[in-house]
Amino acid sequence: MRLLIKNAEIFDGDDENAKTGQVLVEGDTISAVLDGEAAGYTGEVLDAAGLTLSPGFIDTHSHNDFYAVLPEAHRYLRPFVEQGITTQVAGNCGFSIPGIDPDTPYAGDLFAFFAPNPDYKEVSAFSGWAAAVDRYSPVNMACLCGHGTIRTSLRGLGPGALTGAQMDAMEGLVERQLEAGAAGVSYGLMYDPGMYGGGEELLRLAKLAARHNKLITFHNRALSRFSTSYTELFGRAHNLRALDEVLEIAEKSGAKTHLSHIIFVGRSTWNTLDETIALIDDANRRGLDLSFDIYPFDFGASTITVALPSWYRGLAPEEKRKIPVRLRLRAEIFATRKLLGFGFDDVQVSYAGAAHPEYTGKRISEIARMKGIDQFSAYIGVIDETGPETTVIMYSYMNDHIIDVLSRHPRAAYMTDAWICDEGMQNRAAFGAFPKFLRLSREGKAETLGRMISKMTGEAARRFGLKNRGRIAPGCYADLVLFDRNRIAESGGEGPPVGLPHVIINGEFAVRDGVYLEKSSGRGLASG
Repeated sequence: MRLLIKNAEIFDGDDENAKTGQVLVEGDTISAVLDGEAAGYTGEVLDAAGLTLSPGFIDTHSHNDFYAVLPEAHRYLRPFVEQGITTQVAGNCGFSIPGIDPDTPYAGDLFAFFAPNPDYKEVSAFSGWAAAVDRYSPVNMACLCGHGTIRTSLRGLGPGALTGAQMDAMEGLVERQLEAGAAGVSYGLMYDPGMYGGGEELLRLAKLAARHNKLITFHNRALSRFSTSYTELFGRAHNLRALDEVLEIAEKSGAKTHLSHIIFVGRSTWNTLDETIALIDDANRRGLDLSFDIYPFDFGASTITVALPSWYRGLAPEEKRKIPVRLRLRAEIFATRKLLGFGFDDVQVSYAGAAHPEYTGKRISEIARMKGIDQFSAYIGVIDETGPETTVIMYSYMNDHIIDVLSRHPRAAYMTDAWICDEGMQNRAAFGAFPKFLRLSREGKAETLGRMISKMTGEAARRFGLKNRGRIAPGCYADLVLFDRNRIAESGGEGPPVGLPHVIINGEFAVRDGVYLEKSSGRGLASG
């Protein structure tokens, strides 16, 4: 494509101040940024008067590596493109495709969380995965190596330490992906089987990432003041203990570290905001190089079993049903919920499988009333009936003040942490996270516009090692978004945002005049 964009207000991804000028796109690249007219230019012209031109937004926390390699990728990725996202960093929370042992005997355990399941043998190496992204995806994708899925491919989902041979195999799998272009290593310390990885196991992978100058990212072991990840109910807040664990790994490994979705689950957790920020700031003053990502909602998507303690999840199914086990679990969950300010009315089932459509959209408290049983029994009953693959939307993660404060932090990045489900409720973040951030900025409830765009684009690209992305400058790839800063907003539902008419990815229109064009112009991006 050859295109001249003129008369737009331009934020270039580096400078927080807007400028005016003309941007010339030739092929997949920005060939010139001009202060005045493009003398002698002949070709297509887009008059963007009244619009803001920005580098395409970079979603720093995605799980769409599972979907971008499918022939039907547009079905799952369209909403992200429509909200101005041109690049996603996937493979988060310990879950990824790249790095899976292609000869795993545990294939049945690998994809309980994300579906549909790709042919992992073809895409388990970063190079094969990136080639499939090139073939099918409308959006660029970078990817981390997920400790949890790689571990699962070597020894299954259950608890227990890796053998020496398994640890060596894991290091070999991860190192090959890092050398091929994976952006780093991700951990999901609240999920099976990431929670079972011992300190030395986690540290060895972190040191490996550091040697390759790649990031380590963490879904921390706890994101609330009280959690089932720790046995002590009193003393230091559990989310702060979990942050201490991450900081220790960061310090011992020397790896650049990124905290996934800083959230404060439960109303009693909200007052740990100041200490969390103080820990992050102190870590950076000590040279640890720590960043984090956030979304602009008070809810998030997860699995229904995420709140269950590790001791319970590690039991065999017949053990879980024993009365003493259930009594202990009931007592622990009751105490945690009471202390946390988070109840079963904060847990909404988004999809419970084809056999139980009646649960979709209902809170656990509603299901309890529907069945005439107590809320704990309803919660465990849904798990027993549907299995751990049931997904939920969980509320009381944050409040408006927390979103405002975190959005303005100098080490904050922005993200969706969302994916499109085949059935059931969808996570609204998939349709409007970035437009909502921009709306909040306009209303003075979040970071200033210029600074926010820099964080969404140039800073995010540098953080994840994405060369020639996230900036409007000659020689950079033409990933661009045009939006109306006075109107842009999320739709509030499962539809495209307001005030975002054009998206360009690698020099091709992906959205033009508000119409999605179904172009597979995304690329698998190597980090380095």
